[in-house]
Amino acid sequence: MRDWRHVAMLLALGLALPIAAGAQNKVGTTAAPFLTIGVGSRPQAMGGAFVSIADDIHALYWNPAGLAAMKQSEAILVHSTWLADMSFDYLGVAFVLGRAGTVGTSVTLLDVGEMEVTNEKNQEGTGLYFRSYDVAAALHYGYRFYDKFSIGGTFKYIYQTIWNEKAQGIAIDIGTLFITPFHDWRLGMNISNFGTPMRIQGDDLLIFYDSDGTKFGNNDKVLATIDTDYWQLPLTLRVGVSGELIQRGENRLTLALDWVVPNDNSEFVNIGGEYAFREAVFLRAGFRKIEPNSENGFSLVREDNGGGMTFGTGLNLTPARGVVMSVNYAFESFERLGNVHKYSLSFRF
Repeated sequence: MRDWRHVAMLLALGLALPIAAGAQNKVGTTAAPFLTIGVGSRPQAMGGAFVSIADDIHALYWNPAGLAAMKQSEAILVHSTWLADMSFDYLGVAFVLGRAGTVGTSVTLLDVGEMEVTNEKNQEGTGLYFRSYDVAAALHYGYRFYDKFSIGGTFKYIYQTIWNEKAQGIAIDIGTLFITPFHDWRLGMNISNFGTPMRIQGDDLLIFYDSDGTKFGNNDKVLATIDTDYWQLPLTLRVGVSGELIQRGENRLTLALDWVVPNDNSEFVNIGGEYAFREAVFLRAGFRKIEPNSENGFSLVREDNGGGMTFGTGLNLTPARGVVMSVNYAFESFERLGNVHKYSLSFRF
């Protein structure tokens, strides 16, 4: 089993090195940025520090290796009004197959909403409207090699559209989860969105072109296509650690920390905690995007990076025998961009 751990670690390092090397000079230069929107009220309330926890349906997004830790099948529905009045929705389900592992599927939708068409002659609008949305459909699998180590993967199809233009691509996620001998503290790693570059194409990019407007009588309606570039997906490495600071009787307090290295921005740290009473009532809090600072070590607040405080709560109910319903809420502060409220409902069965 140790050989599997070595393979997983080498694979992670091989993919992670180019991420860290190119992150500083590629800010805001990736396609499908909706793939970086964190899924689930529980992880988001903990500041997005979840890659080493990933012990429930949220593992579909945060670390597919965590699917192997699930004891029951589970389904989840997430909804939030995202920034700038956009709508973010997520639907996922995972089925526990015993020793064969756990399989799952999910759909992510970001709906930008309806917008009015404008052009160079009608800056205030033409009276026509269009919609823009992003979709990702994914298959997930997690397998436990032995009690302390599991690995998982995700395959996803990505589709973006804006008016008559579209882009599509495919990507994979690879994750590992290891339970250490030190009080069962956990180490997790996930590399997400390793895939094909995406390029916007469509009928609206067809234009008539005048090759020389200074000449009289030349063909001023040569059919041409506006060329668009290929953009890489938001490749992201997450490495985290988590454990129980308190676990006595009916009380549990878990602390988690994630180091995140995106290929389109600076690296940062997420921290979070979860208090549970009888594993039925939950209080959570965290801080997203703590960035290294050359002057004083780390910077907690930067209004231009979307970081900020998070908190939330959750409640587990038992509506029927063998069924657990989880209702969760999360609040996220994005400083100048505003605040986001996330709601999720999940069922274990």
